Amino acid sequence: MSAVMARRASPRAGVAIADAAVRELSEALGLPGVDLARPGAPGLMAPGVLLRAADGWVHPGPPTAWPDFAAMISVLASPDDLHGRRGTPEPGEGGLPDVSMLSAEAIDREAGEWQLPVAAVRPGPTSAPVVPWPSRPVRELDATVVVLGATWAAPLAGRVLHELGAHVVRVTDPRRPDPFPLRDALRAGQSVTSLDLGIASERDRFAALLERADLLIDATTPRVLRNVGLADAQVPIVRIAAFADDDRPGYGLAAEARGGWAARHDPPRLGRSSVADPVAGLLAVMLAVGVLVDGNRTARARVSLEEAVGHLLALERRDA
Repeated sequence: MSAVMARRASPRAGVAIADAAVRELSEALGLPGVDLARPGAPGLMAPGVLLRAADGWVHPGPPTAWPDFAAMISVLASPDDLHGRRGTPEPGEGGLPDVSMLSAEAIDREAGEWQLPVAAVRPGPTSAPVVPWPSRPVRELDATVVVLGATWAAPLAGRVLHELGAHVVRVTDPRRPDPFPLRDALRAGQSVTSLDLGIASERDRFAALLERADLLIDATTPRVLRNVGLADAQVPIVRIAAFADDDRPGYGLAAEARGGWAARHDPPRLGRSSVADPVAGLLAVMLAVGVLVDGNRTARARVSLEEAVGHLLALERRDA
């Protein structure tokens, strides 16, 4: 998209594109509409922050990641001297470090090493995911689905699969309560099991749950299942990742920075709530339906929030 076209993009237009995607995906699944998938849901968060780098822009992640982001920038900007001391960049806007001397892509690469939800703003567009659409509306799924993951995309996938007839078990972490304002509505009608996977007996309960399940929706990083010895569990898995080519932790606004959504504006801009999450959640449901119909117990499928941005940008080009 040219700079002139980018200036014409508006938050309202972006939400309209995401609304159209949600409606289209919902109809393909045989649902009249999924209100909990509507972008721009109230009371979510402040607009995403973007910092100017030497050659572009970078998103420092959510405020909870900012102390680690500042530590990372300190290391990246000031290598060890002969005495092992490090310098600290002067704080910039909002107390975040000044990154104007650093490359946005260098920051992005370093964030991968630190496993931080930090992303460079890229022009995109990310490719849309290849997801088979149901040949007919889905009716009465006879399946047990376990959902592991918080916030929006994975819980939304669980709620929609429940609406389609599946028995859904949400696994929550007692150490990390879900902060998402829609969390209770997204759990409606499902079984909720609180498990601390750091405890051996609770890992055994989780393993037993997977043995009885027909599908796992997993929105954690791969190391979670690996750390509990279940990376090779004999259960089909649909994974919801943040980034298309990276398994670091992330969330919707970081994916929008990387996938080309923020670059629709000049200068780039992020909104208050993710447009990627609800689209990724519904795309994950489509993958889940395909996996359940296929019946392959070793199936592995993946969709990312960044690819959901690619889906949105493809829809925008199609309807332009």
